[in-house]
Amino acid sequence: MIRSADRGRLPNAAVIESLYNTLERELGPTNWWPAETTFEIMVGAVLTQNTAWGNVDRSLMALKAADSLEPHAIAALEPEVLQDLIRPSGFYRNKAKTLQALSRWYIERCGADPSGARDLSDDALRAQLLALFGIGGETADDLVLYVFSRRAFVADTYARRLFTFLGFDVPAGYAAFHKSFAPPVLDCGLDVAQLQEFHGLIDEYGKAYRDDVAKAASFLAHWREG
Repeated sequence: MIRSADRGRLPNAAVIESLYNTLERELGPTNWWPAETTFEIMVGAVLTQNTAWGNVDRSLMALKAADSLEPHAIAALEPEVLQDLIRPSGFYRNKAKTLQALSRWYIERCGADPSGARDLSDDALRAQLLALFGIGGETADDLVLYVFSRRAFVADTYARRLFTFLGFDVPAGYAAFHKSFAPPVLDCGLDVAQLQEFHGLIDEYGKAYRDDVAKAASFLAHWREG
């Protein structure tokens, strides 16, 4: 719970852990990210940008049907063919370019296996991902957390809305929000699996309680009032 004196500040580790425990008790488990393979998570993280997950599912099914949901296959596809396969996800030209850049990096830098990045620090890994075409902060953090199993905070729109509702000062823009809130989140005792679940729980909460009116009638209203 949040003390009134702490509102308007950053959450501390105890607040993050209390929030996680409350969300987990009420909404868990989410078992997010849904995928059959690690590479499917990578592709999904790119495709989900600016679209609903149902559209991503259609694109993933098309890639599977074409036997192309594999890094070497995506890297070798003609761009136009890849664009057609992922068309349901929208922005298919740029997303195809991103998928091929990510696949080639994954092959060349990591040997198409997450363990190939074990010599990179968390910050260095994130920096290499951000240097790829079309990989922004949210996608990079998704990949760091779910593919490379590093502790990370995904500062997405659902997280922004939640922490704003809870009374904290949330900076504008993904980079500033992440810079301010990742340290207290990573200072808490949640491990990688719990941080993965934390992201899933935040998104599930945001989907169930879409505006402040709904949030004010939710189980977190009493938690917030402390």
